[in-house]
Amino acid sequence: MVDAAAQPGSLVAFGVGVHFEGLRALEAVDLRLARGEILGLIGPNGAGKTTLVNVLSGYQRPSEGGVRLDGLGTAGWQPHHFARNGLGRTFQAARLFPEMTVLENVEMPGVGLGLSRRQARARAEALLSDLGIIHRATVPAQALTYGEERLVGLARALALTPKFLLLDEPAAGLSPHEARELMQRIAAVRERFGCGVLLIEHNMQVIMRLCDRVQVLARGKTIAVGTPTDVQASTEVRQAYLGASGDAGIAIAGKAAAAQAGQALLAIENLVVDYGSARALAGVSLSVCKGEFVAVIGPNGAGKSTLLATITGLVKPKSGTIQYEGRRLGAEPPARRVRDGIALVPEGRRILSNLTVEENLRVGETVRRGDPEAARRFEHVLATFPVLRSRLKGYAGRLSGGEQQQLAIARALLSGPKLLLLDEPSLGLAPLMIEQVYETLVKLNEDGLTILLMEQNANRALLAGDRAYVLRHGVVELEGPTATLRTDPAFDQAYFGFDAREGIATH
Repeated sequence: MVDAAAQPGSLVAFGVGVHFEGLRALEAVDLRLARGEILGLIGPNGAGKTTLVNVLSGYQRPSEGGVRLDGLGTAGWQPHHFARNGLGRTFQAARLFPEMTVLENVEMPGVGLGLSRRQARARAEALLSDLGIIHRATVPAQALTYGEERLVGLARALALTPKFLLLDEPAAGLSPHEARELMQRIAAVRERFGCGVLLIEHNMQVIMRLCDRVQVLARGKTIAVGTPTDVQASTEVRQAYLGASGDAGIAIAGKAAAAQAGQALLAIENLVVDYGSARALAGVSLSVCKGEFVAVIGPNGAGKSTLLATITGLVKPKSGTIQYEGRRLGAEPPARRVRDGIALVPEGRRILSNLTVEENLRVGETVRRGDPEAARRFEHVLATFPVLRSRLKGYAGRLSGGEQQQLAIARALLSGPKLLLLDEPSLGLAPLMIEQVYETLVKLNEDGLTILLMEQNANRALLAGDRAYVLRHGVVELEGPTATLRTDPAFDQAYFGFDAREGIATH
């Protein structure tokens, strides 16, 4: 446990708990970042990393515990108090002022600290020079590349002359070359400014190569703290990302041959998706045959949600093709794709909390109004999820997380899908409820429903699916039958970018 007493030269969180309407986002979390240290903060999606960073920077008040900044208590502080006392922060999105120049963006923190415009400009110019982007000083921020935006965000945080620097996913969306350059910049920042750096990042190679220590969160608790080598070797960390290994759970055995071979319900070729100058998918190809259960596995930030958003028509690809039932999907809006038989169970469930369970289910029927099968389908869904029948008139927001996930799946089924897409259905659920959800998915698949699943819980998805693809940084790194991938020594390399048994890859 971290000592809550004053610790000059450190950023300290002690016994931090954060509760949101009964949900424990963080529970008894301790953290200590010393000046001159680079500490990595990692964990699977939903672990509580962003919540902890918000507590450390004053954007979220803890329900329990507290934070000390360079020996000072921070109770009651607002974010600007943290900034004025030596805490700098970047965000997942750069949040630059688009019509202002790069130099003006970086000047602003200095002016906010009370420097004259001349002093703030001199500091900004020096920082841009240090980071190698002084040649872009007079360019409007909206004209920057994605990688340049990241560097300007870093410069703006450094303009506060921080003692501690919190970097929230600085490598997200960067190419491998840009990520390597960023690592060099961060190492140089530590050497030049002597500040402690807390690095929140899903790029494991960046974390393992750059950090002195790594702290791992899972389900709102710290499960490991140690050197990168210690963390790589931790069975508990591997299970937090991939799920528990072993033979437990419902598996589909020998069913792949029963899938209608050669009859691709969904075929994706060389799909490229950009968000501005950031590439989210880089030439992804995959197929799903009728009757198959296919899993796409990868860490947070791999591009899984973007892939689903593109299939459903919510995101337009830059290039590549998507074929469904043998025809190319082009400009069809999402509603048309739902009518054609593509249904999505989104990440986080997205139920309508202020409506009743029945009203949520009726929303799923919208595209099938007037269908003579609607009543039979509704009854079948209630038979599949009996807990929903007993809660029909109750508000959906009062359901447990597992019950809400069942509601989200049931809502999608009421659209009468031929292809069911699911985004992280195990996210935030207790192990027993995860098993119940997967038992339901396996049964639906055995009844003939084709399933494409995006999942971070790799071991559970590999038990349920026929085939799987491993997606990392928007690229398919590995694919094959799930029975093969479960024992494939190349799996860790494809998922993490290193083999947990051999350490960080050198290429």
